[in-house]
Parts: sequence; C-alpha cells; structure tokens
Amino acid sequence: MLSEFVRKVKSFALARVLMTAIELDLFRHIQKKSLCREDLLDRLGVADSPIVDAFFEVLVNFKILSKEGGRLALAPLGKSVLPVYESIRSWNREMELFYASLADLPQLLRTGRADNSALSNYWAYKKAANRKELSANEVGDYSSVMDASQEQLSKTILDTYDFSGHERIIEFGGGYGRLAIALVEKYAHLKITVADLPAVCDRTRSFVDDAGLGERIKCLPVDFFTDGLPSQSADALMFVRVLHDWNDNDVIELLERTKTCLKSRGTALIIEPMIDDSEAVNPSSVLSSLMVSLLGGRRRSVQEYIGMLKSAGYGEFSCLDCGLSIYRIVFARLEESVV
Repeated sequence: MLSEFVRKVKSFALARVLMTAIELDLFRHIQKKSLCREDLLDRLGVADSPIVDAFFEVLVNFKILSKEGGRLALAPLGKSVLPVYESIRSWNREMELFYASLADLPQLLRTGRADNSALSNYWAYKKAANRKELSANEVGDYSSVMDASQEQLSKTILDTYDFSGHERIIEFGGGYGRLAIALVEKYAHLKITVADLPAVCDRTRSFVDDAGLGERIKCLPVDFFTDGLPSQSADALMFVRVLHDWNDNDVIELLERTKTCLKSRGTALIIEPMIDDSEAVNPSSVLSSLMVSLLGGRRRSVQEYIGMLKSAGYGEFSCLDCGLSIYRIVFARLEESVV
C-alpha cells in the first residue's frame, strides 16, 4: 500500500516529463523515422548530459519511446498521440499553469480564493474590470489555446448532436469560430452568431472571411454579463466550455440573461466535461475538477446543469454522451418566449 502511495506521488514527475517532451516537440521530430541520440539532441536543442539520458530513459521505460540499436523512435503508445497532437500541444500550456497553481495549493486552500492563481491570471477576462477593453494581446494567448484544442471537440459535437432542426444559433464564448465554421460547412441552411469580447471578435472575423463564410457567420462583440443582447433572434444558444469557468451565481445569471435571445421554444445547449451523479467518479475527472476550481470555476454534473436550466425556465431536458473523455451535451427547450 505504501509503494502505491509513493508511485502516485512520483506520477507528478512523469507528467512533467511528458509535458516537456511535448514542449520540445519531440513527437513531431521522430514521428516519421527513428533518430540516433546525437541527431535527436540537435533537433531538440538540448545539451548532451546525464539529464537528457535520464529523460530519454523515463520515456522509454514508460513506453512512449522505443530504443533499438542506439536509435530512438515513437513506441505504439507515443504514436497514439499523433492524431490529436495539436490539441494536446495546445493543452500543454494549461497544464503548465495548472502545475504552477498547484505549487501554491497550500496557500490557496488556506484562503479559499483562486484570484491570484497562475491559472486565474492567465484567463484575462476573469479578472478584468472592463472586459470589453481587453486588447488583442491580452486575449490572444488563451484564445489561441482554446481554438487549437477545439478542433477535435468540434468534430465530436457534429457527430453527436443533430443541428438540422435549427436555423439561427448564437454561440456564447465562441472564440475564433472554429465550431461555427464546422457547423455551417456541414449544414448549408445554418446561420450562426459568435458572441465574444471585441478583441476576440476582431480576429474571428478574419478567420470567417478567410473561409468565405462572412454571410452566414456574424460576430457579436459583447460582454454578455453587462451588455444588452439581441432579443428573440435565435432558435438555439450554445455554451461550449464556457459555463464551467464561472461560479454558480454567474452561471445562473448567464442563463437568465441569454434566454432573452431565444425565440419561443428555443433550445439551449451546454457542452463541456460533466460528471453524472449516477456513475462512479473517474479519478481523471476529479483532477480536472481541481484544475477548473483553480481557475475560479467549477466542474458540474449533468443533474446540476439540468437544475440550473430548470430554474431559468427551460424544460424537456436531454443529455448526450459525446464519447470524448467525459464531454456531454445537455440541452433543453425554453418553455415560453421571453420578451
């Protein structure tokens, strides 16, 4: 039992080794062919030292790399990362901030506040006095991270939910429009509004225009906590990896404010990692919940979101499992239009 405890403590080091391999882009350097040690050191830009030998030894021992005849290659486990490598690479930045926040975990536990955690400081919109005045530089880093990690999720969403019954959708916190672009390319009748901060929307427009979809995807530069929103202008609203960034009171406020955008019997979709109270807790999801809490948000269950939607005037609740980690889609209809 003690050895199991020690193994779990040491897993922190393994995770840091894997993150470093991603940061150095090791996977891409050897994805096509094996390399001798000297060539790999040169490509990675690292020094010849006992440290790098120990680093490679960890990766070989945990079957990320294979070693044969003095050459290093990706083992089957390492190759399994390649189809989603860009998403994982973008996620690496979040993990670095997660680990930096964990270094302050004792103090965060004492204060109960995540205001100054490394994660909270990274997401500029969480702390800005006036979110609409944030510059492109201030929103660019986290927006790019979210956009890169959205590629696989967008495909999963399109495979899981049938959007053919909708005509006009508003995606709140839609970032650079990756999901919106994927949706209108699949559904020729759809029109989508991406609602996000002005500095984000400035770049979203360029992505949309480059895709030749400016007539079907519009941007709404807005702080949806404070600004007026278009009344009864859509038959569906989407929140994709948005609500778990906020505390319960903020989420209830968002659901109340945004429902005015829906036409009668319109649909709200919440898409993010969610636990299900009827299932056993996944250890990985518990760690993800900790990460979200250090951002100042909260990971919620399917049942909690249904309760929040119900209190906002929604009914006819449904839930779909996306088949990607613990991502789920909870959706419901507004019981009557809001004027």
